[in-house]
Amino acid sequence: MKNIERVGIVGAGTMGRRIAFGCIIQGLETRIYDVVPEAGPRAAEAIKTLIEERESDGRLKRGTFQSAWPLLSIKPTLRECVSGIDLVIENVPERVEMKRKVFAELAPFLGPETLIGSNTSSIKGSEIADASGRPEKFFNFNWGQPDDLRVEVMGNPLTASETVESALAFVKKLGLIPILVKREIMGYACNRIWRAVKKEILFLLAGGYISPEDIDRGWMLEWETPLAPVMMMDKIGLDVVRDIEMNYYRASGAPSDKPPDFLAAMIAEGKLGVKTGEGFYKYPDPAYKRPGWIRGEDKEEMEK
Repeated sequence: MKNIERVGIVGAGTMGRRIAFGCIIQGLETRIYDVVPEAGPRAAEAIKTLIEERESDGRLKRGTFQSAWPLLSIKPTLRECVSGIDLVIENVPERVEMKRKVFAELAPFLGPETLIGSNTSSIKGSEIADASGRPEKFFNFNWGQPDDLRVEVMGNPLTASETVESALAFVKKLGLIPILVKREIMGYACNRIWRAVKKEILFLLAGGYISPEDIDRGWMLEWETPLAPVMMMDKIGLDVVRDIEMNYYRASGAPSDKPPDFLAAMIAEGKLGVKTGEGFYKYPDPAYKRPGWIRGEDKEEMEK
């Protein structure tokens, strides 16, 4: 089993930042690379904010930033990001050909024992692992938001058992809880349950059966959760949601799996969710943070 101390993250988007945050607060040297030069510094600033917010409200102990920050570095080239590391984590958009291209490009720079983790939602490792030239050292895992403890881990038919063991140990090392998917399946296991919920919600919204706010109110009241599905889609990014749904649609060809037209229209308007300031809700002060919102006492409608 490989001990992981140095991590390289390819892709500095929302989840790349989340993973880097999780690594440095647990003492791991972490490098980030993104093909867009401005993305790295933006990611670093976002990670700094994640730590400082959690120090201020007690979720992280005081002094975490001071010890964690020196472990993070933004690299200008792919070679510098992945040379000499123990684990590379790919975190580019949910598109098969894009991921395959990244693995082919980084493969020559990896040491013989470097493991490869792909942070995907719907793409199976067997569709992309061979592009790395080392499918036996390749695994998938699916991360949640910065305070989520669950990480699903899944190998492909060629993944070595030692690779899976190392991946599970890595997740535990970060203070998180690995959920092992024993056989490869599109979308993992727990994530498929979330996808079923998401698909039904998109259907209800497309048909005009209910408002996004009332879906979230109903969910939170029923399940007593602090977050709800429409809020989560905004946090994930509606472009990412669309890409994931398109992967399911391509796999099945079923019209019911095709993402609804209204989602494409929102994306075309730049309404991607939290990262652009507007999705189903407006940010940084979404309606669900208003006093009385959960009881429907504030009936101000979201602007479409």
